[in-house]
Amino acid sequence: MSTNRNVANLSITIVKTLVKMAGLGRVADMIDGSQECLNLLADIKNDALDDPNAEMIHSLHSAVKSEIKSIEGALKQDGMSRKLIKKAVAQLSEAARDTIKELAKDDDALIRAVQQPENFGVELKRHAAPRSDGFSNNMQAHYTTLLDRISQEFLILAPWSPNFDRVALTSLLRCFPALSERIDRLEQHMDRRFDHIELGMREDRDIHIENNQLLKGLSRQNASPIFDHVVFGSRPDVVAGDSFVPRGEQEQLNALIADPTRRRTVLVGMRGCGKTQLAAALAEKYEDKNWSLVAWVNAVSSDSIKSSLVELAKKLKIDTSDQPTPETIIRRCFDQLKSEDPSDRLIIFDNVENIDDLRGLVPRGNGLRVVATTTNNTGWEHQGWDTIKVGVFHRDESINYLLTATESTDRDAADTLAHRLGDLPLALAQAAATARNGNLSLARYLDRLDCYRSERVIRPVPGDYYTDDVATALCMAIEDTLENLEDGTKQAARHILGALALLAESGAPTRWLDPTNEQQDDREVQDTNRAEDEAAHDALTELIHRSIVQQSADKATTMLHRLQAQVLRESWDKQNCEEAVESTAVLLRKVNIDKFRRNDTASRRRETLDLIEQLRSIGGQNYSRHLLKYEQVTDALGHSFLQADDLGLPFEALTLEVPVNAIQDLLGLAHHVSLAARNNLASAHGAAGNIDKSTEMYEQLFQDCIRILGKDHPDTLAVRNNLAYAHESAGNLDEAINMDEILLKDRMRILGKDHPDTLSSRNNLAYTYGAAGNLDKAIDMYEQLLQDSTRVLGKDHPDTLSSRNNLAGIYHSAGRLTEAIDMYEEVLKDRMHILGKDHPHVLASRNNLAGAYQSVGRLTEAIDMYEQLVKDSSRILGESHPDTLASRNNLAGAYHSSGLLTGAINTYGQTLSDCLRILGSNHPLTAKIHRNLKAAKRELEQQEEDSANEEREQED
Repeated sequence: MSTNRNVANLSITIVKTLVKMAGLGRVADMIDGSQECLNLLADIKNDALDDPNAEMIHSLHSAVKSEIKSIEGALKQDGMSRKLIKKAVAQLSEAARDTIKELAKDDDALIRAVQQPENFGVELKRHAAPRSDGFSNNMQAHYTTLLDRISQEFLILAPWSPNFDRVALTSLLRCFPALSERIDRLEQHMDRRFDHIELGMREDRDIHIENNQLLKGLSRQNASPIFDHVVFGSRPDVVAGDSFVPRGEQEQLNALIADPTRRRTVLVGMRGCGKTQLAAALAEKYEDKNWSLVAWVNAVSSDSIKSSLVELAKKLKIDTSDQPTPETIIRRCFDQLKSEDPSDRLIIFDNVENIDDLRGLVPRGNGLRVVATTTNNTGWEHQGWDTIKVGVFHRDESINYLLTATESTDRDAADTLAHRLGDLPLALAQAAATARNGNLSLARYLDRLDCYRSERVIRPVPGDYYTDDVATALCMAIEDTLENLEDGTKQAARHILGALALLAESGAPTRWLDPTNEQQDDREVQDTNRAEDEAAHDALTELIHRSIVQQSADKATTMLHRLQAQVLRESWDKQNCEEAVESTAVLLRKVNIDKFRRNDTASRRRETLDLIEQLRSIGGQNYSRHLLKYEQVTDALGHSFLQADDLGLPFEALTLEVPVNAIQDLLGLAHHVSLAARNNLASAHGAAGNIDKSTEMYEQLFQDCIRILGKDHPDTLAVRNNLAYAHESAGNLDEAINMDEILLKDRMRILGKDHPDTLSSRNNLAYTYGAAGNLDKAIDMYEQLLQDSTRVLGKDHPDTLSSRNNLAGIYHSAGRLTEAIDMYEEVLKDRMHILGKDHPHVLASRNNLAGAYQSVGRLTEAIDMYEQLVKDSSRILGESHPDTLASRNNLAGAYHSSGLLTGAINTYGQTLSDCLRILGSNHPLTAKIHRNLKAAKRELEQQEEDSANEEREQED
């Protein structure tokens, strides 16, 4: 096929778009797309192409760096000296850099990569930088692997490249010179039509999206969905009515945000001066204006920022298939935000402690504005941020606010109070609320302020320029509120305030503080105390009414202002501190994910993620780390690990390394709680695919458990079980079988034959026998285990369902396909009923059933199931989850079995590239996909060779 023909085919959608623009399409639906196309054409004609491939070159270098690291590890295992490894790695790196450099210069490579992906790797190797003359055969093999990695990365990145559209259109214009004049006429025609068409006439969003996608010149397989209005995060609600004070800083902020060239703005000021309220008002304004994205990020720590950005990526349905960690998921999110079409978007980072916490975590994009709030003024202006200094109220603003809020006319008293509170907005608001709710004149409030301060020891707020009366006013507001509550409600209010002062600064889920928040129709909920719940509801309502606490705009989160919380903690005596700790521990203990039905996966995931967020914050806040010494809190930590494992949240569980490390510091490495926490963290690493890290942690933990607890302690046995599983996951089957056999004997002796842990050991041993090919023994064990598990645990217990699923798997491996399919279908039906359609075990059952259908030749059904499973697994577990990667491999296998070799090779190749980044080159799944890809390529090459031979024979 000629080059002109290639380009014409590639750009057919652009031609269709131009035809529609000429008047044959629905104009209202084409305005945005038309303008984009015209802008692009203008850039081409004006030769304004810059260097849009810079980002792709950076990604290619990152991929090479990752692959080089794996090669370096392989060379070390081969026994090569450090000096030779250094030399070899330098040669490989130089050759790869030269290859990437030449590739970046070749615009046509973008088109070839998209049109002929199956041949691109071969072509790249022919034109790659020459290898060093000193390369051995082994090094040549590594160089080939490196080129394969570059090829796979380029195939993924090519359709995403900002340059691709330009190259396609430029080539089209070269092929059809006459189009240039037509485009000039078309541009004038469209300009005239734009003058008479209102942008608000878009009636059909689906057509609008379709046409925007057409303008890309190629349908991109992994393109992220376009979104028109996304609100993210729990921003504080904006004060209204008498509490709202117009401020000059707000006008200054609005002016900066209105200018799309001013990308980064930081609000700097002391706590309580109103920075967050200014930012919240800004967010509300642009939510109402339907900006395409308005996001609120809790930025009290680097971990909190990363966690919020990962959730934002999920909210935007960003493709994270090549991201092994939350950090790299964020990078993919940022890449997409940067590559999106120009649109008005806003992201706010609230309460940044230090600008270094934002390093590498601030996105860029056309039309994207970023706002941060902070008390720390250091470093912002030197890094391109426009700074707005947010100070206290001007005296007239303070006086007018106090007079209005308290309906007073005593200007002198208002002036005196404003002076004593340093014109601090938070303190003024609390003072006004106390005076208004207590029916006090401002003069009487001043008297009360003096009495309160003289009767108590009030610690002044450290730092900044707070007056001594600020702490007094904030403490008095709380105590005045509590004194006016009845006993039951008062106690509940104390519990709420104590917990909020110690939990995450960003707040806590409202439903935890007020259990009636999600109770419908006044019905009793199991395991609840109605009187206590009502007292909590009344207490929270009063605290909100008196402005002591505030809520997010959606009311889902309740928070205590950071300055208020700090003053409250400073005011505690020993008894108050103990009561606050007890309140927090009790609150966390009551977070029971199991109160939700097993099939309510969405609620269980939400509760688990909120619990993880609180525990991570507790471990990272100096004033709350000591909570991890308490049994209720460490129990909650264990509970969160358990639920994260059950719900397929390994990456989220890994963020709990913060409280795990805090526990070791507080209790010591030898404490049984530290051992349990380390065990859970190692399990999370294994579930996330970090098998080497998991095995290493288990090995050390096993030795520590023997030394501290003894070899027969149940916890030691549990660690042995997990270590054996890690070896099995790594493919070390002989080692795993040996450990499982010894462990089963010990558990039988120590725990008894019907103990759930003993049943678990029998399951694990049978599974490992099956993996090692000893199918008859595995079948015998599973059939007996299923009977015992049903008798001991019940037929609907998740472990019993797992035993049935595993027995079906062994039948499958043994060729007993009818039995396997029947059992798989029954297990899937029962799991759907008991666990819900989105549970990871249900996804696993769907995967197994599709595999069985494939084995009996029901390929169309298998492919349909796998394709839907990949979508659902990506949505539920995430693109980076090992189970999602395995499903993609299985889909490629179904394509392969159906003779769809090109589709199989593409899917294998993309999945392999992702596995290399996520799981590493040594992971069994990575090795398996690599073998599958080679087999598919060999088969395709054989088919092409056979076809060529047939053509030659016919010609002869």
